[in-house]
Amino acid sequence: FPSHDNPRVPSAHYRGHVLVTGPTVEPVSAAELRSFLVESADALPDAEANALIKEARNLIEEMTGIAFIQQDWRLALDHWPSGRGQWWDGVREGVISDLHGQPATLHLPRYPLQSVQSVTVYDGNGAASTVDVGVTFDVDVYQSPGRLSLKLGATWPIALRPTNAIEIVYRAGYGATSGTVPAILARAVKQVAAYLYTHKGDDCDMGDALAAAGTLLDAYRVARI
Repeated sequence: FPSHDNPRVPSAHYRGHVLVTGPTVEPVSAAELRSFLVESADALPDAEANALIKEARNLIEEMTGIAFIQQDWRLALDHWPSGRGQWWDGVREGVISDLHGQPATLHLPRYPLQSVQSVTVYDGNGAASTVDVGVTFDVDVYQSPGRLSLKLGATWPIALRPTNAIEIVYRAGYGATSGTVPAILARAVKQVAAYLYTHKGDDCDMGDALAAAGTLLDAYRVARI
């Protein structure tokens, strides 16, 4: 998978990425899935319907990086990204970004980003230090994926542990309830769940299951370049 310090290729599958707190509800109810399938509660009980919905939601989230319902993640990195330009002697005319260079930016894998809960760095002996997020970083919740950038004049907090020297806990998702999920995405979950239901017992390809959502996900999917 691409490295974490390349902003053009954010990856929902970064190997140091762990779910801390999962969603408490699903974006679609069992009754809504039954209505979509035109099935009765006898043919598709709540337990089976909910399992299909959860599987469909997990599949879409893993394959796209979209977080439907509010969830917290921990991202562990070995080092900060780099992106500052080179300094030079003398005077040069131009915009301030030419002087300072483009700021290094860290894209967070799951989106939409709601907030960054904490940033922790570790020294060479493994001792942890908590970083003041508000003082050190600009948190961009508008772009998808969301991003973490240094404030002008700030420097990356010192992280010396050879591996997993940085831990970032952040919250992603449209909200805490199913009503916050865009209708198009809720329909995509129903379509993938319907595919899984109609192919139960088959050795079906998960790519085919995701394709069942058709173009519904295109408006929300972040292209990998």
